[in-house]
Amino acid sequence: MDRKELNLFGMIESVVEFLDNNQQLIADKPGIVVVYTKLKANVAEVKSLKLKQAVSTKPDTAIKAYKKDDMVANLFVVAAGVAAVGVEKNDVRLKMAGAVTESALKNLRESDLVIKGHEVYEAAMTIPAELVKWGVTQDEIDDLGDSTDSYLSQNPTIRNIKAKSTQATKLMREKLAESLDLIKNSLDTLMLPFKKINPTFFGLYSTTRVIIDRAATHSKPDEKTAL
Repeated sequence: MDRKELNLFGMIESVVEFLDNNQQLIADKPGIVVVYTKLKANVAEVKSLKLKQAVSTKPDTAIKAYKKDDMVANLFVVAAGVAAVGVEKNDVRLKMAGAVTESALKNLRESDLVIKGHEVYEAAMTIPAELVKWGVTQDEIDDLGDSTDSYLSQNPTIRNIKAKSTQATKLMREKLAESLDLIKNSLDTLMLPFKKINPTFFGLYSTTRVIIDRAATHSKPDEKTAL
């Protein structure tokens, strides 16, 4: 939520709390009860959406960075062995697959790094026995395949979290707009008779109805009631 949305939500919560505390005065006013029930449901839903909106991708991004470091370290070891076998056999394909530095690997784009990981893995799988004398075990080859797939799988996770947060923000704004519309175009009008029936109740509602800039150094109306 931005500052304006927080201020608006604060007003909506205050209105719901005010109606919570004065249910005996509105119980025989079905129009007000309907609006009150809807507003209360909206407040609960906005609170739930706020939690989804606030979900951070930082933990998943940290896991992804760890997986990248693990993949790069293993990729370099296997690539070095593949390059060495390529030189021994004068195999251009193997030499090209293994021709990479550790710093170059770290600077590759995600998609290019994954492509390189698969390229080296597939090359290594054709010469596992010959790689042993260069210090590359079958476990390290298998680990390269696994770590490459694992690194690649982390991208959808992060994208999904961001997508859910974006959707939560959209729905939350819709609920805030709906609630403001209910207050301005229904509840304000339904409350007008109380100006005569119960001036104290009406005055308290009018005060509750004002949007306060809660981030300011002192409270000031952000939007005055039209009652």
